[in-house]
Amino acid sequence: MGNTIEFPNKEDFYIQKANQCQKEEDLIGAIDWLEKGYIKTNSEQLLEKLWTLLYRTQDWNEIIWLVEEFELKEEKYLSVYLEALIHMNRFEQVEAFLKEYQQLESPWIASLQLKMMNQKLKNEQEKVQQLQEIGEALQAQNKIFSVEEKHYITQVLIDSTLAQKEYVIQLFLLHPQIPMFDKAILLDEWLESGTLEAIQLLWNGEMKQIKRNKLFSISKSRFYKEESVLLKELINHFPMEEATMLAQKWMQDTIRLYPFQEEYISSFEEWIKYFSKKEELLQSLFYDDATFIKQYDDFRENKY
Repeated sequence: MGNTIEFPNKEDFYIQKANQCQKEEDLIGAIDWLEKGYIKTNSEQLLEKLWTLLYRTQDWNEIIWLVEEFELKEEKYLSVYLEALIHMNRFEQVEAFLKEYQQLESPWIASLQLKMMNQKLKNEQEKVQQLQEIGEALQAQNKIFSVEEKHYITQVLIDSTLAQKEYVIQLFLLHPQIPMFDKAILLDEWLESGTLEAIQLLWNGEMKQIKRNKLFSISKSRFYKEESVLLKELINHFPMEEATMLAQKWMQDTIRLYPFQEEYISSFEEWIKYFSKKEELLQSLFYDDATFIKQYDDFRENKY
């Protein structure tokens, strides 16, 4: 038999691995080894080294996980944990803590309050800058936005609580390269969160003025149907595949026509009677706006 090789102490083994990673400037690898070691050994020495690296790299997600997972209650962990929550914009949790410990007089509590105020101000400034950048992009009338860019702009404007967003929505609604469907979504958002009495909309090449008191939300339109309800109605009369396609077309088309559905559709039954006989039903889901409207002009002329 060969000589017995003594395996190194577990704690020392993980420290050695972490030190080697640090020498190679691989801090992520070092953190990984220390984390694995702490999970297995519950060593205070490993925890101290791990904590130092996490704070040095400002790995806020890992700090939050570590404190919550191992219920670290000491002040030195708790203060950094709350700082991490602030950096991750989890203000409600920090405010709940401050409310519970409002009688506690400690320098780090005052520092924490200041950091949270600064982070909120920073977030506000970033959101204003974000709206400004979107507004500037929308002023380029010939710019064609990708699907990802339109989704990003739409989501930012829906999520924003800033008053300035209403004017950026106006630019969006007037942009000649933005499709009807996307404009409909933000027009609906304007009705929900805007304050102006009227807004301009470039729709099918025509300038329209939309008055708030005459506008209805998409979900309150008489044409709005929940997908499950719509499918249930259609399955009674059509094969599943056709019913699914008709449901998809109805939901998409009524949004694209918003807020002028009434000018093109008088009833769901009439619509079904006409479009269920169209062979290019699937293709019509991908029509550009001009072709889409031409389809509905034909519908108005030929419906019976």
